[in-house]
Amino acid sequence: MILNRVHDFILPSGLAFCGVLVETSMNVTFPTLMNQFNTSLSTVQWVTTAYLLAVAATMIVAAFVQNNFKTRTIVNIGGLAFVCGGLLCATAPILSVLLLGRIIQAFGTGFAMPLVFALIMQQVPFHQQGKFTGTAGMIIAMAPSLGPTYGGLITQFTTWPVIFWITIPIGAICWLIASKNMPQLANTQQQKFPLSQFIFAVIGLILLTLGLNNAGTAGPGAPSCYLPIFLALLAFAIFIHLANHSTHPLIQLAVFKNQTFVKVLVLYFLIQFVQIGMSFLLPNFAQLALGQNALISGLLLLAGSLTSAILSPLAGALMDRRGFKQPILLGTVFLLASTLLFALFAQHLTILPIIIFNVLYMIGFSFMFNNSLTFGLQQVPRTQIGDGNALFNTLQQYAGSLGTTVMAVMLATGVRLTPKTTSVVQTVNGSQLALWLSFGIIVIVALLALSIKPNLQK
Repeated sequence: MILNRVHDFILPSGLAFCGVLVETSMNVTFPTLMNQFNTSLSTVQWVTTAYLLAVAATMIVAAFVQNNFKTRTIVNIGGLAFVCGGLLCATAPILSVLLLGRIIQAFGTGFAMPLVFALIMQQVPFHQQGKFTGTAGMIIAMAPSLGPTYGGLITQFTTWPVIFWITIPIGAICWLIASKNMPQLANTQQQKFPLSQFIFAVIGLILLTLGLNNAGTAGPGAPSCYLPIFLALLAFAIFIHLANHSTHPLIQLAVFKNQTFVKVLVLYFLIQFVQIGMSFLLPNFAQLALGQNALISGLLLLAGSLTSAILSPLAGALMDRRGFKQPILLGTVFLLASTLLFALFAQHLTILPIIIFNVLYMIGFSFMFNNSLTFGLQQVPRTQIGDGNALFNTLQQYAGSLGTTVMAVMLATGVRLTPKTTSVVQTVNGSQLALWLSFGIIVIVALLALSIKPNLQK
């Protein structure tokens, strides 16, 4: 029985892994893409940001999709989107076509990832959910750190389209096998899709990202920065109003009445924000400030990725045995130490300190990230697991989108504040701002972790 469950979630995890792997592997190619398409970093970073936005938008409807469509249909749509989008990216002659391919491919990740954790939370016994989530999370969470290494190897020895040519058949195999063997989660329903709620939610996500992105180019006081942010908040307010007055809300907002769930959700979002932001910042810092090639820049995060691969299942098993508090406090210590070291040594970072500090960060990440998702979903009634799962997965991807955007803004701010210095000095100054911001965010994570009461009701 357990072996069947492992088989069930590993295959969609593989599809999700390929999607996230390509996402972060493209970060290393940004200097190459800037030269090839003759554009700026703030423009090229939309290759990642647009993808993450599309994934987040897809995950918003995860609960609705899982309730109204057969599991096999969801896998087929996700797999087809991943393959077709990947082919478009691999053959893209211009940046706009690459962006379109990334958005299409994002639907594959957006459908596959929530399905993985829905399978675990609904089919695995309560006392084993930490271990299974840790294993599935390990497969998916390895991708952000392995991505730069993979992208660096490909870019150094071949060309960036090969990134897609290699992952397309792997994703296709995971898709086809999963489609054949995927169990049905529950009986499907026939609900009307809440289109207006979806539109306002997506508008809010896009405008907030656009406003923050414009802060780097035009400054935080520019109308192109604060006006989209204001309109984003208005769109979110309208979405909340519509959801609260709907008989079939896109997401049941009643889950936000659970304070423990909300705290864990915010903690999860902030950790991912820093993680994906780092996977964008550090490889670009290595190339733009240290003069390293794409291969070395990608290898920077490999040791941290391997550390996470080893520790994530162990951290999940630890939560199953000892509860949530012990791994979360242990992880907090490592996250605080690593981000503080990054910030303190920002002006003097070289290859070895980056590797060491990143390993420390990934130790903390391994103990906190997937355990937060498991613990958070354990706090809500079974009828709200789909909604909670959709929120966790949506915010995970949107955190990555904002993390990439904000780190790019910090680098652009370094240029704007010191326009007469060299590009190396500007990159170092911008990176220092980004690393101190990361430490400040982790301080908030630590405060949230200390305030969470391990009160399991199931």
